[in-house]
Amino acid sequence: MALFPYPFRKNQQAILATIKKTLHDGNHLIFESGTGSGKTVCALFSTLEYALKNNKKIIYTTRTNAQQRQVIVELRQIRNTIKPTENQILGIGLQGRGNMCLLARNNPEFFKGTSEELSRLCSHEKKKTLVKKAKDQGCKYFRNYKDKPEKVKKIIEWVTKNLPTTEEFIEKCEKQHLCPYEINKILLKEANVVVVPFIYVFDPMIRNMLLDWLGFAEKDLVLIVDEAHNLPDYLRELYSSELSMWMLKNCLIEADKHGDPALGGIGVCVSEFLKLLTEIISDMRDTYIYGVLENGLRREITHKSDAFIPSHELETEILSRFKITSKKLGDIIADLIAYGEKIQEYRQKEGKLPRSYLHKLGVFLEFWTNIEMDQYVKLIVDDTEGRNPRIEAYCLDPSLGAKVIKGFHSSIHMSGTLEPLEEYRDSLGFALDTELVAYPSPFPKNNRRVLYATDVTTRYEEIKQDASIVNRIRQYITLICNDSSHNTMVFFPSFDTLSLFLRKGLRKNINRCLYVEEQGMSQGDLMNVVSSFKQSKTCDNDGAALFSVMGGRISEGMDFPAKELEIAVIVGIPYPKPTARQRGLQNYYEYKFGKGWDYTVMAPTARKLVQSIGRLIRDETDRGVAIILDRRAPRFKKYIPDISESKNLLQDIRRFIK
Repeated sequence: MALFPYPFRKNQQAILATIKKTLHDGNHLIFESGTGSGKTVCALFSTLEYALKNNKKIIYTTRTNAQQRQVIVELRQIRNTIKPTENQILGIGLQGRGNMCLLARNNPEFFKGTSEELSRLCSHEKKKTLVKKAKDQGCKYFRNYKDKPEKVKKIIEWVTKNLPTTEEFIEKCEKQHLCPYEINKILLKEANVVVVPFIYVFDPMIRNMLLDWLGFAEKDLVLIVDEAHNLPDYLRELYSSELSMWMLKNCLIEADKHGDPALGGIGVCVSEFLKLLTEIISDMRDTYIYGVLENGLRREITHKSDAFIPSHELETEILSRFKITSKKLGDIIADLIAYGEKIQEYRQKEGKLPRSYLHKLGVFLEFWTNIEMDQYVKLIVDDTEGRNPRIEAYCLDPSLGAKVIKGFHSSIHMSGTLEPLEEYRDSLGFALDTELVAYPSPFPKNNRRVLYATDVTTRYEEIKQDASIVNRIRQYITLICNDSSHNTMVFFPSFDTLSLFLRKGLRKNINRCLYVEEQGMSQGDLMNVVSSFKQSKTCDNDGAALFSVMGGRISEGMDFPAKELEIAVIVGIPYPKPTARQRGLQNYYEYKFGKGWDYTVMAPTARKLVQSIGRLIRDETDRGVAIILDRRAPRFKKYIPDISESKNLLQDIRRFIK
């Protein structure tokens, strides 16, 4: 405790003691502690002490690269405090190949490759480098790694001394024209802490590769999951799969370029099979989403974007239209995979990304025809107004991907917004006696106020009946943003809602400098927007406003201390859209746990609200006021106990700030 790198905040000693007991007992811990309470340093400090004494390694997994940087910064601070043993502490950050492979970073085509495609590319380039010593063959970064051991040694010494972030490490390697991926493999064997994205732990192929590099088995590893509330959705997406019209079009282009062979020994060529799949998906969209009858008439007028489809409808349609057996369909799928592999090899020899859409199609169909339907739903989805409909096998059960956690010595799951903890425990399949702890905020309650308005809502049915509600919300946003010089952030429930208000002229109403997070904005562009917003308060007395979305990159992983943010406006309640996918998830959780509404609607909505409000307070001196523009806000008093009704928002905001 005496070597802890900072003065203790409230609850930190209790967190350290709880983690220490969890590690000693070889158990799992799920805990919530508010944003800014120092969870990262507590988890690192306590697990490092245990790992050094018991020959364990720590896998610290995060969702974003920004969170990864924070882990390395805290690790440096710990090592600076424990100077007698500083050489024992080495932390390494890993990112995806798209970031760490310099060949991919500097080639627009390679940069977009999947981990599997880049792995194949890397292996091929390394073989060329080793077989042919000519300077123009293979990867120059790998060649320098092999031919210049002294440079590699200096990089390793520099890393050991400085504990760089992944970005700093990659930049250093690029200046020396050395492969950061290969050097990291050497460093990993000596590292006490390895900081990785979720995929390094939860994708089986990538996890096995990481374990090989580490030279450790799962039972000798301690797993830390940061921002753990993101993990269930991440696992659902990881174990889901889809087939879109766009992908089928790319398959047709590929067949046109590389050849159009027959499949499955039935005399049907690739292009015929692709056209049939296109027809089937179009028919399913018309039938299940648009409600079109055989005579072309609509059964009903719908506004839905997805719908359930019978679990075997795709296979049944293929079998009946081609008049083939299930075995022949299996042969067709095998031929697609084999043909796709040949295309991958051909492109690889040409020095291109080893990508084949026909291979992806074969893998998808193999997955689609073999999944267990008690943990999946099959959907037809059209959320692009007919431009790119798709079929989707959506995973309902994240515990499918979380089973690996039980093989680790211990795991620590933490977040500032994890309530209800039982939902997280149940979703990932942990035992009922798993330790669950929620620590209260360590900051003074008087430093924050949360207000809500009673005359507005974003509930669709009410807005449809009363168009003036949208205008009142717009007026509230305008008044709050223009009334003071304090930095103000406005969080919308979705990009669609944000776009709606911009179309209605909200941008013109704001008389201050306004920044807007755009959907699909690159990380670099987003950071420029955030940086400009933060600086506006110090450079301009009028401050600025920033429009963002709940559940996005700004609302979850970014800090806005002191005057960088003092007012947060929450536009509506971010309930999940009532899609077929959402209904399937709710029904599954109701069947499995008897808590469908609580686990799949209330819990994720509350987390988005709390995350957005949490941007306001990051330390003991921060002050801020949040305003929820929705009369339904009291439903979440369990998660936001200090919420209170406001009869006069501007007056209450001014009074709090003064």
